[in-house]
Amino acid sequence: MTRSLNALAIVAGVGAVLLRNPLLALLALLLGLLAGITALWDRYALTNVTYQRQLSTTRLFVGEQADLVIEITNAKPLPLSWLKAEDEFPTQIDMARGRLFRTFRSDRQLLTNLLALRLYERVRKHYHLTAIKRGVLAFGPVLLRSGDLFGFRQQQRVDEQVDEMVVYPRVVPVSELALPASYPFGDLPTRRRLTDDPLRITGTRPYVPGDNPRFLHWKATARRGELQSKTFDPGASSRTAIFLDIQTVRGAPGMVEDYLEYAISTAASLARLLLDRREAVGLYANGWQRRTAQGVRLPPSRRPEQWEFILDALARLIDSPAGPLEQYLRGELPSLPYGASVIAITAVPAEPIYAALLDVRRGGHAVTLLTIGDERPADVPDGIPFVWLGGHDAYAQSPQRGIQPWAEHQRWAPRREAAAAPPADVSPFAPKPQGAGR
Repeated sequence: MTRSLNALAIVAGVGAVLLRNPLLALLALLLGLLAGITALWDRYALTNVTYQRQLSTTRLFVGEQADLVIEITNAKPLPLSWLKAEDEFPTQIDMARGRLFRTFRSDRQLLTNLLALRLYERVRKHYHLTAIKRGVLAFGPVLLRSGDLFGFRQQQRVDEQVDEMVVYPRVVPVSELALPASYPFGDLPTRRRLTDDPLRITGTRPYVPGDNPRFLHWKATARRGELQSKTFDPGASSRTAIFLDIQTVRGAPGMVEDYLEYAISTAASLARLLLDRREAVGLYANGWQRRTAQGVRLPPSRRPEQWEFILDALARLIDSPAGPLEQYLRGELPSLPYGASVIAITAVPAEPIYAALLDVRRGGHAVTLLTIGDERPADVPDGIPFVWLGGHDAYAQSPQRGIQPWAEHQRWAPRREAAAAPPADVSPFAPKPQGAGR
């Protein structure tokens, strides 16, 4: 189009000279100016144009709000008659002002801005976002388009910068999860030690590497012909390992979203309850974290940052089981702290999980099974204490906004906003189990 304008300007100019016509001369001048401006816009429209997002926070709980400022700058002496920005947003947020458009991808939507920019002008647009689902939310990339005033030519550019927001799961009172506040943990003893009470022996089990030699049971060892370790009343332990089952559909690929979110919310709520009781809490899950090939393995700890590690791991979990829960239970049994209690949360209770929990119990650990589903399981063995938490209806009736606003979380565990990686000795990243799935 620029070449056509140049050709017309030349023809008009030649005609003006030959015919001595001032109108043709004016037309030639206007066409030449139009061709020049069009060429400038065609070449430099998106030069020194920047698009930036500024989030008031990158850590939220479900139901909380954040402010978003979008800053668009034209840092050059050429004004833009129009600029269109199409910014990709996650579907897990809602926006009070502005309109979001659906895309061909079910998990993405577009925020569109159309504006004109003067030379060296900066425009800021303010939005209020509400987190409606747990997860790692990605904002971006953004597609920028601009060109000349008449639409003859246009440029486009994709800015690949992505801003992330981590939305933590709902943390609710344990009583809101159809689980009595005192169950399955019992009353909290007063200021007990973090070691097992040698006066509260409940039996013996085979010795495993790492057992305290002081707790070897020599009479049982002599009687059975192999090393035996003493087991103690789980009430003497202040350590709990939560095992979370990501699988929600039995024997087939797929996912029941309500079951998964209910299980994750339950794990977070129990962890908060126990940490408030000054107990050491660990988290294990048979699922992958978003955008990584890493699992979740947080050994029990009472350190202040443990709560944030647990929240961050739960926020990043995706619906992709890495292996059956029973495999994780048996795999972690040798490394569990001696006498630690084990809580398993699953939406697909079955005999293999029951057998693994009984093995864990025989290993000297108190076990509790929390089941999620529309039907109460009828085949749980008598030796496994369990609580049925309900299914879709129970999850729908639980508080949509938790009890853990981000400001309260910061007071509970004052740390910098950006989530830090756990130290090496409590790395949440377990190696991929042999024989695991995707």
